[in-house]
Amino acid sequence: MKRLLMLLWLVGPVAVAQENTSVLAAKKNEVRVDLLSLVALSKYNLSYERYTGDRFSVGLSANYINSNKVNDDFDEGNRDNSPKFEITPFVRYRLSEGTTRFYFAEIFTSANGGEFREIVRKVENGTGYYVVEKSDYFDLAVGAGAGYKMYIKEQFALEFMVGFGVNTIQTDKSPDVFSRVGLSFGYRF
Repeated sequence: MKRLLMLLWLVGPVAVAQENTSVLAAKKNEVRVDLLSLVALSKYNLSYERYTGDRFSVGLSANYINSNKVNDDFDEGNRDNSPKFEITPFVRYRLSEGTTRFYFAEIFTSANGGEFREIVRKVENGTGYYVVEKSDYFDLAVGAGAGYKMYIKEQFALEFMVGFGVNTIQTDKSPDVFSRVGLSFGYRF
């Protein structure tokens, strides 16, 4: 009797912890909003993710940045660029065995742009002077990231993600490093 109770005690939690993968497998689409970036950076982020198979998914994130602090720092000359938008397609691979709680790895590219300012020396009639010139930049970044995702009631997603990339085209105007950090809440359907 003691052995049977011991066996039930050990096997019981494993049997209860079995995941209902058929419900999640039928739901292939997910939409998310990044709450951390919205609160901390005034960065509006909306993401769509499509699950293509057992471990892979593809998606697209769109960001619009309108931070008063970044804009003020840019206007006061404390920073030389002010990112405004990001369009980021990504591919993810689920690293864990579970389907309702798992770690993932991601590779992404990002089309991003914003404003750039620089101090330029000009000469007129033999007299030199300095002016601040503003221009727009557009760049492409490539990078990778990792994160953790969990589902509540198999449809509400909570995701933490950290990733970094490098801008490749206008490196003299755009930020050198492109980051993807967020705490997102989503809905899978």
